[in-house]
Amino acid sequence: MSTVGRILGAAGIATGVVGAAALGGVTAQRMAVKRYRSALTDLTREELLGDLTPDRTYSVAAEDGVVLHVEEVGPVNAPLTVIFAHGWTLQSGSWHFQRLGLAGPGFGTGEGDSPAVRMVFYDHRSHGKSTHAPAAHSTMEYLASDLRHVITTAAPDKPIVLVGHSMGGMAILTLASQEPALFADRVIGVGLICTGATYLRQTQFNQLLVARGNRVVRAITNVAVRYPAMFERGRAGSRDAVWLLTRSLGFAKDVPGPLVDYLDDMISATPVEVIAEYAPTLFSFDQSAALPALTGIPTAIVAGDQDRLTPLARSQAIADVLPDAEFVIARGAGHMTMMEDPDLTNDALRRMLERAVAYGGISAKRRQVRR
Repeated sequence: MSTVGRILGAAGIATGVVGAAALGGVTAQRMAVKRYRSALTDLTREELLGDLTPDRTYSVAAEDGVVLHVEEVGPVNAPLTVIFAHGWTLQSGSWHFQRLGLAGPGFGTGEGDSPAVRMVFYDHRSHGKSTHAPAAHSTMEYLASDLRHVITTAAPDKPIVLVGHSMGGMAILTLASQEPALFADRVIGVGLICTGATYLRQTQFNQLLVARGNRVVRAITNVAVRYPAMFERGRAGSRDAVWLLTRSLGFAKDVPGPLVDYLDDMISATPVEVIAEYAPTLFSFDQSAALPALTGIPTAIVAGDQDRLTPLARSQAIADVLPDAEFVIARGAGHMTMMEDPDLTNDALRRMLERAVAYGGISAKRRQVRR
């Protein structure tokens, strides 16, 4: 396969835009989607997907003028603020089950003396309800800067916990590299869900293939940015194939069809040019040197052992550097572990929050209830 073919194939796996035909003919795709949707109709908690109302909504201005959409849940003056950063092509709604499961005293359990938390969810630049970034500003450095602006606005002088999924976790690690003093002084807990400190194995071939300045990568990105309508037409024309790819790459278990629909809606709402703009910074990511900044901070690492986008070994590599972190493996789960196995994910985050409360010296007696 040619170098261009390799890149296009990787882009197709990651976004569901290119290479959907590999799933078979149109009739086979439609039959497969129908079979999955009819077999996976148990909703339970999924019926509320997309319908959660925040306590507060506001905007945060980034350093280059991008406007970030922010939603909050929980008492405005809670002693603990938890900020969630979502993954590539997603939105803050990907934290649906954490928003439900961690709200309230006792971190949603209704038990214990843990303080109430204020949970802050925001859409990355060019994602969800945030505005589109200028050209060449879809980088990990800007994502880290955006996170810093959200922190400054939401919790300018209070202890904070940072939780990231995939690209959101990468933004947290990038910020740790840029501002280790912030982590030493104010970050009292970290959650990394399906995240790696490096995106690809650092072989000479991969460095050549995915380096930000590589001419082939740049050419493909430029085509997608300059001719998004062409890519979007192909995307719309293969909706069943894209749905199946979303199911296959996002989840490993037989999850309810509406959950796949919800994930598919988030990905489909992300313009293809945005997906292309982020590809170079993701495929050249390496913040392994930032991991020591998390030493001593209560950390939860959650990974699905069937994750095809961020393989388990990458989470294991983080855990190897942070032996005091709790490393939780979701057996049989894929890249969207916090949606696919929310109970396991929430339990791990609760334990981390309990350790963070002790680490930060936060007393349950300081609990506030004003919203």
